[in-house]
Amino acid sequence: MDAAGGGGEEVFVTYAQIGAYFSLLALEGPSAQDRIDRIVPYLISLLPPPFVPAPDADADESSDSDDDHFSLTSSDDDIAAPADGPAVDPAAQDGDGQDHISRLPDDLLSNIVSCLPTNEAARTMVLSTRWRSVWAATPLLVDDTHLRAADRHAVRALSRCVAAHPGPVRAVRVTHTSFHRQEYALERLVASLAAKNVQDLILFNRPWPLDMPLPDDILSCGSLTRLYIGFWRFPDTAAHQPAFPNLHELGLFHSIIEDRDVDALLAHCSKLRILSFAMAYSCGSRLRIRSSSLRVMMEWRCGFNEIIVEDAPCLERLLFHSISDRRPVRIVNAPRLEVLGFLDLQIHALEIGGIVIRAGMNVRARAMLPSLKMLAVKVRFSHDMEVKMLDTLLRCFPRLETLHVMSIRPSSPDSVGCAEFWKSLGSCDCLESHLKTFVFHRYQGLDCEYLFLCYILKKAKVLKTLGIDCADSDDVVVEGGPMSGSAGEGNVSSGGSSGSDGVVMEEGPVSGSVGEGNAPSGGSSGSNIIYVYVASPCWTFQNAIDLSVEDPFCVLRHDKCWIASRVMA
Repeated sequence: MDAAGGGGEEVFVTYAQIGAYFSLLALEGPSAQDRIDRIVPYLISLLPPPFVPAPDADADESSDSDDDHFSLTSSDDDIAAPADGPAVDPAAQDGDGQDHISRLPDDLLSNIVSCLPTNEAARTMVLSTRWRSVWAATPLLVDDTHLRAADRHAVRALSRCVAAHPGPVRAVRVTHTSFHRQEYALERLVASLAAKNVQDLILFNRPWPLDMPLPDDILSCGSLTRLYIGFWRFPDTAAHQPAFPNLHELGLFHSIIEDRDVDALLAHCSKLRILSFAMAYSCGSRLRIRSSSLRVMMEWRCGFNEIIVEDAPCLERLLFHSISDRRPVRIVNAPRLEVLGFLDLQIHALEIGGIVIRAGMNVRARAMLPSLKMLAVKVRFSHDMEVKMLDTLLRCFPRLETLHVMSIRPSSPDSVGCAEFWKSLGSCDCLESHLKTFVFHRYQGLDCEYLFLCYILKKAKVLKTLGIDCADSDDVVVEGGPMSGSAGEGNVSSGGSSGSDGVVMEEGPVSGSVGEGNAPSGGSSGSNIIYVYVASPCWTFQNAIDLSVEDPFCVLRHDKCWIASRVMA
């Protein structure tokens, strides 16, 4: 799998081809390097936040003199008389000139040092021998945004910083440094990190070259718990077996890594919980997931030709933010899979248990995933086959509790047979007894969208929560009807009812919050009540892989909630 960044229909096998392609584009616009340089900040924005915020650039520049180190004590000069005023009584000043902070216990001083930017933490050594020992005893944090070395010296500065510290190294974040023509310093840096038990490593190369080899010693960092790499050629695992017994989280961004090396990584990461790929070119590659520990797999703007979940007994989330051409997604064994999405019906061809899911098919038990609780799908409602596939998918997940549907703006008029299709459909297991929450993303008020919404409201017998995210407005529920811009004759007027969706809008908005279908505080919890919310998208890379985020696709705005009553026939 040769990974890079971008999309489109071009197929690339090597970074030389990528460079040549961008060079051709440069004849009509920015240079190849400029184009790649625009990708780098975007990828960095996907990373976990820095452990220590970068200092203000202006303030940091003004404090870069040898005489401007911060002070932790008062001095005689602090209480001297002003030049144009009377003398000041020292007793009236805050502080007594004593170094009280240095008397704190070692663990507290270590916490202070660990909260400082990399350069300021190192400067504490000049305060006294007491502080020199504190810095040495504090697990090292390194962030290259805190260093002001010129590009040609940045790698050496990083390497010297790590070499000067006895270890251990708690975390290193390198996102603004070019390692071009600094191979020896890079090798020393990675070797030092491995020797000093680095736990958390984010290592990006500022291209060019795009295919710079990552030193083999990266495979010896056995103490790593989290690793993100970007713009590298991954080492050959056939020659150097990876040793990551403690690795929990792995992110491969815009890097070249062969299929066999991914297989080797998964085989030797017995504690891996989160695996993510970001921005990979289409290159004839196959991503095969075989892991006994993996809980989250994320593919973000990649171009894999095929994704196979072959054996993932602990996998809970299979997530996509896909581009490029159509490709199969095969789910062979994932008995605990609970969250799937965004499944793009134009890009992804789903296969479950060896059965290809086709629009309108009779869904057998072998083609079902009873474990799935949350599905997010992108649909072009103007396309007949995608509309029919949406209905088929609902039958594949009999215990689905939350459904997210994102409407993609159509390139053609509404489907002619859409109305008759939804009217002729019966129900299915998830609608009869499990679906509690439905969220409509990018609702545009088209007839085909409205008909599907009516179908869900009519058939989902235990539905408690409806979220609407309008494509062009935050105003979803207004006093004159259930959705602003909704189309069709079934719109609900103020205080009226809709025969097509079986829902009457009651008084609103109401205050409170909803969780797991519970009623807002002070509201009724009757079986015929539906709470209608404005939905705000929260689909981001970090939300998607964060297992503490219950719903990575959207949040319901509790400040905008309305009550609807289901009309029973």
